[in-house]
Amino acid sequence: MKNRTDFGLNRRTFLSTSGLGLLGASMSGVLCNVPSKEETVKAVNTFQKDGWKAIMESAKKYPKLDAHNHVWSGSNAAQVDESCEALGITKAACSIPGGKTVAEIRANNDIIIQAMKSHPKRIMGQCYINPLFKKEALDEIDRCVDNGMVMLGELYDAVKISDPLYYPIVERCIKHKIPLMLHGVTTLGNWRPGYLPTNPPNSSVPEDFVEIANRYPEAMIICGHIGGGGNWEYMCRILKKAPTLFLDTSGSVSDEGMIDMAVKYIGADRLLFATDMNYETGVGKIIWADLSEADRKKIFFENFNNLLRKAGNHVA
Repeated sequence: MKNRTDFGLNRRTFLSTSGLGLLGASMSGVLCNVPSKEETVKAVNTFQKDGWKAIMESAKKYPKLDAHNHVWSGSNAAQVDESCEALGITKAACSIPGGKTVAEIRANNDIIIQAMKSHPKRIMGQCYINPLFKKEALDEIDRCVDNGMVMLGELYDAVKISDPLYYPIVERCIKHKIPLMLHGVTTLGNWRPGYLPTNPPNSSVPEDFVEIANRYPEAMIICGHIGGGGNWEYMCRILKKAPTLFLDTSGSVSDEGMIDMAVKYIGADRLLFATDMNYETGVGKIIWADLSEADRKKIFFENFNNLLRKAGNHVA
């Protein structure tokens, strides 16, 4: 077993002692790791009062770059700053994904630009565009980069990322040496019979990411949120087919084994820490995955920082 923490807690002890307050983060872990009666008695006798504080301190020792977050308003920017400070997140790349018109999209990006100015030590900008507005999308990328944004994201479901409409968008990102991150979904096996899928038909599935990444191996393409819902096991297996593709670890789903499987199939060098506004679980799933210290540092900080370095946007 690789080192999980530096204060002597393995997952089983964590779940049966000071980690009880965080059980909701991984119910599958509870079911798969039910302690014996002797272990339960021992755990109760060694209960750590305020054990969560040690967990938080351990988490904060790692520098972190959040590759997928959001700011919705000026006041929300302050909340992002506060949340990042509490969990030791050095900087967060934020966007407002949405806007039905060119004017709305530009106005949302302006909110991000203002958030970057009001919290320059914390917030990095992600530029949102819609490929259906062909010329305007390219112009907006140039404008956002000129205003200090470091990447595109979170691009949504107006167009599949494998659609030819995305080709000039990806090519413009290659020119600027910036990553682009797009909302990814996996609905396979996720919906009960009789229920309609909630994802629009143009949502990008793993195969779409593989297609565009293999077409543009020099691009820095990120599939958004492994924990965003759907079949993450299927996602890991499919994304393995594109060796230059990246995957961020965000999303509200924090199943046992999720990060471990992503490392097995995709590799620690291609995983980017992210929260998508799920701060505690976003950090916790990396802390409690079966990772070496070197891989944990890569995922938390180094991998994303290396992508940002190509355009000189890295954190020193």
